[in-house]
Amino acid sequence: MITKKIRYQANKLKKNQIVLDIETTGLSSLYDKVVVLGLIGYENKTSYIIQYFAENDLEEKRLLEIFLKKSFDKQIITYNGDSFDLPFLKTRLKAYKLQDNIVYKGIDIYKIIRSKKHLIDFYSMKLVDIEKLIDINRNDPSRYKSVSKLTKEIKKRENPRPILIHNQNDLIATEKLIDIDLIIKNMLSLTANNYTFYLLDISISNNIAKVILESSNELVESYFTKKNYQLQTKARQIIIYFTVLYGKISPNIGGYVSKNIFNLKDSSNYKINPNLLVIKEGKMYNTKNILNYSLAIIKENLNL
Repeated sequence: MITKKIRYQANKLKKNQIVLDIETTGLSSLYDKVVVLGLIGYENKTSYIIQYFAENDLEEKRLLEIFLKKSFDKQIITYNGDSFDLPFLKTRLKAYKLQDNIVYKGIDIYKIIRSKKHLIDFYSMKLVDIEKLIDINRNDPSRYKSVSKLTKEIKKRENPRPILIHNQNDLIATEKLIDIDLIIKNMLSLTANNYTFYLLDISISNNIAKVILESSNELVESYFTKKNYQLQTKARQIIIYFTVLYGKISPNIGGYVSKNIFNLKDSSNYKINPNLLVIKEGKMYNTKNILNYSLAIIKENLNL
């Protein structure tokens, strides 16, 4: 087994957390093997990237034993780990009759991002694309090219470097995305008069849009009903209802629009009637229009 350990300044990782990423010979946890166990964690007060590389299939059990030891009583941070890494590890643990009944406490960054994909037009959900949000632009061996050289026909894996580089970059990106909630909040926020309003969610049912926002400051509990909308506030939560209409906003795209009662500038790329605002374009909500429209309603009714 090859062990690689380097110091790493983990600015966002807590002492009771570890970042986890594994590399495997394939996608089937029943037939494929764990090749790399990659971790970021603390030893005393110093954080490290530690990678364990199995030079052959016989060393997989040792990797799994290390995982059990390193993950004990830790919160595990992953990217898509709830769907791949952790289920894969549990199946491999079971194959060796090691502990497989552990319920892991963790944060899956992929799940957080996926929950907002209707509000933010991510280029893709792959880590190599998501990490560009924080200005990481890697150039390392692709996972496919790395793993393709680790087939079970090879008795000893003699070129660990490509897959270790790939795994290390996955670990670093995952650690830097731990505060993805704050990153997303900044992308979905507007500030006015020392208040910041964060778009939590929006949904449309029966031509009624429901917008849920969070305020940075406490608000007076209130309820307003106007011709085109309703506004409710309580503590830091704001709920707005307004009417929308469905139609074609371009020859190939359907969507929802609302009346532009505040004469706002439409931020979409479509040429529409200036009396309308695009609220939803295909499957994506126009968050900029929604935030501007919501802010106009708030300002009209609340003394901010």
